[in-house]
Amino acid sequence: MATTIEKPDLKSRAQAQLRPRPFKAKDLLNQVVIQGLAVAPDGESVVYVRRTVQDNKYARRLWRVPFKGGRPEQLTSAKSNDTRPRFSPDGRTLLFISDRSGKPQVWVMPLLGGEPRQLTDLPNGAGAAEWSPDGKRVLLLAGSGEKRFLVGSSDDPIARRIRDYTWKIDGGGYRDELTSVWITDLEGGKAARITAPAYDVSGACWSPDGKHIAFIADLRKEAALMDYSQLWSLPSRPGKDQPLPMASVAGAVFNTAWAPGDHAAFLGTSEPQSPGWSNINLYLTDGKATHQLGAGRDLDIWNTTYGDFIDNEQFSPQLCWIDQQHVAVLVAHRGASHPYSFGADGSVTALAEEDVVCNAIAAGGGRVAVVASGDGPADVYAVEDGKLRRLSDDGSKWFGPFHRRVQRIEVPHPEGHNVDAWLLRADGEARKAPLIVAVHGGPNLSYGPTPWLEMSALAGAGFHVIWSNPRGSTGYGQAYARAIAGRWGDKDASDIMRVADWAVEQGLTDKDRRGVFGLSYGGFMTNWLLGHHPGAFKAAVSENPVTDMLAQFASSDFGIQIGSGAIGVDQPWDHLAEYLERSPYTKIHLNESPLLLLQAEQDLRCPPGQTEMVFTILRSLGREVEMVRYPNESHVMLMIGRPDRRVDRIERIVGWFEKHLGS
Repeated sequence: MATTIEKPDLKSRAQAQLRPRPFKAKDLLNQVVIQGLAVAPDGESVVYVRRTVQDNKYARRLWRVPFKGGRPEQLTSAKSNDTRPRFSPDGRTLLFISDRSGKPQVWVMPLLGGEPRQLTDLPNGAGAAEWSPDGKRVLLLAGSGEKRFLVGSSDDPIARRIRDYTWKIDGGGYRDELTSVWITDLEGGKAARITAPAYDVSGACWSPDGKHIAFIADLRKEAALMDYSQLWSLPSRPGKDQPLPMASVAGAVFNTAWAPGDHAAFLGTSEPQSPGWSNINLYLTDGKATHQLGAGRDLDIWNTTYGDFIDNEQFSPQLCWIDQQHVAVLVAHRGASHPYSFGADGSVTALAEEDVVCNAIAAGGGRVAVVASGDGPADVYAVEDGKLRRLSDDGSKWFGPFHRRVQRIEVPHPEGHNVDAWLLRADGEARKAPLIVAVHGGPNLSYGPTPWLEMSALAGAGFHVIWSNPRGSTGYGQAYARAIAGRWGDKDASDIMRVADWAVEQGLTDKDRRGVFGLSYGGFMTNWLLGHHPGAFKAAVSENPVTDMLAQFASSDFGIQIGSGAIGVDQPWDHLAEYLERSPYTKIHLNESPLLLLQAEQDLRCPPGQTEMVFTILRSLGREVEMVRYPNESHVMLMIGRPDRRVDRIERIVGWFEKHLGS
């Protein structure tokens, strides 16, 4: 039975109109995305980042809104990217990262009046910054300043000499410099590096007394093959001290927060090699003993639902201290993500459980705020009394004229489980229409109630759109996420086909008017379904897919892990048959449905060769296939790609299905 999501308090006032306008690809140029936020130490205000499009580029500016509610005010106005706001301990000054002077640097701005002041001038910029507890120093994450691979000058190198498997990263390119922890004084002076350049630091925080730094890194020699970071500590004053182990888990550590708590809290996995299906857990440590909070509850403690309604910065596990005894986190749950409080005494409390996607969380003065989206784009909300109270309408207001109601559905499967799905009807009506089945990436991620912009564009063009969380998705317990480990294309494909067949049974569409599209693992599944279920879909769009598991092993930035997760083995020379069996290209010759292939040319996660393999096979057979390549774009172009390319992408998706399915 289908149930409709009704969340009037999480929608713009403009959404009450009876006939929404069709969303067109170029409407993306008016998109407003709300991302990272900070709550003042006294809990009286919230600062957040508001992303807009200007002159075919993104502008990110800081805004502030009272926690009790009121009109938001703009704090920064430079034509730049201002991100990662942090209140000083006394609440009088704001620290943030800005590229207004060129490379991203740390800036500070008095909140009682005055212009922002640049604090750092690091050669390659800074990626993060945090106040010391006394407000006199700043911790930085920035490049080490030492090149690992270059032979010759950095401006015009002769070559790159590479010995590490972890030599590249999607969205970042060559990892010529690893990230280090730096410390600088608020009143100026040269920043000092306190961690060695030989290992990469992915996160760091201050101790409550400011005398030590906790940081996340993998100091093993084996990190050259694959990073599995743990928690370490160092004195915060530069010296010759060696890092001391603070806490370790069987998998990896992803984020940490220390002050003001007496213990450091951190998020990590307990499974060796940290497979994608493993839950992210919350731990406390005093540097000697470590224990898990909420053990036995089978919770995945981060937001696993993603899309073009968030910015790339938000897509990582988050945590913050509410007070000295309670940590606030986000917990994935059936496509949603909820704010939770975990107590040092073992208590676990859901702070709000509305059917929304919370993708950022912050706390201050005992108060908690989130960035959340329902069946429309995200905004800032106060978390209080078990509910979310809207503080901004920047994110959703722009989308109000296009808003259409999303239906939540539970599709029964013959094997006894239900598959969660969401339906966006063509023109918001119940008539029969062509159906597009969307498949999310990961596979250990999830869809939720918030539609991606191409879904809205397709619905406005006369298509029903349905998206689901088949087995392998996260937010349903670790066993559900693990169900497809080593067997991509079996149980997950069965669930997706069941959703597609259910739509026909319900009279939503005809069997010969169904299309499918997906990105990344969703692209894998799109090609897999075309080859293993030929004729089930009459048209398809595949974006940045995995199609050749052996080439993926050799050329992807995380190829070893992807191969292990998809096939269950990580040494293809001993398992060539298994690698071929899980490669969609080996069956794609059976497909006769028109296929559009979208590929980001700088994608290091699913490199262009994956798309080229399928294109070459189908084109050599004379089949209807088209490849579109986007220069200078990475794997998640749908979120952060150049705006005109994102517009082109949506236009091509809609146009392909209009051409081959009608509407």
